[in-house]
Amino acid sequence: MTPTNRNDFNIQVSKAALEQIKLIKENDYTLNDEKFRLKIGGKGCDGFTYDTGFSTPLEDDVELEFGEVKVILDPFTAHYCKEGSLDFLLNPKTNEDGFVFINFNEEKYHGKFFKDESMAPPLPESKA
Repeated sequence: MTPTNRNDFNIQVSKAALEQIKLIKENDYTLNDEKFRLKIGGKGCDGFTYDTGFSTPLEDDVELEFGEVKVILDPFTAHYCKEGSLDFLLNPKTNEDGFVFINFNEEKYHGKFFKDESMAPPLPESKA
């Protein structure tokens, strides 16, 4: 995994999210070698959509530590998600729950921002 300077990121993870991640890990033996992943799932006119879940770390992942919990991001997600907040919401009235990521820089990523090449992530280095 890519060495990460935690100072490059301003991501807060709520107590509810940390507790839920730990609870899931402790109660699902299939996740032994997996870590919690935050990932950009798609892009629309209103900005990105975000996916969360557990997966095996990859060589080029960025890893952020929050106490006992480690969150991994692929390089693309890490480039666009430097500042934000991860929470776990539970609505007992509707029986809905889930992780929610709010990107503090989301307004930069509306519309066709990707046409500005300065906003694109760097290309991966070739391993020749």
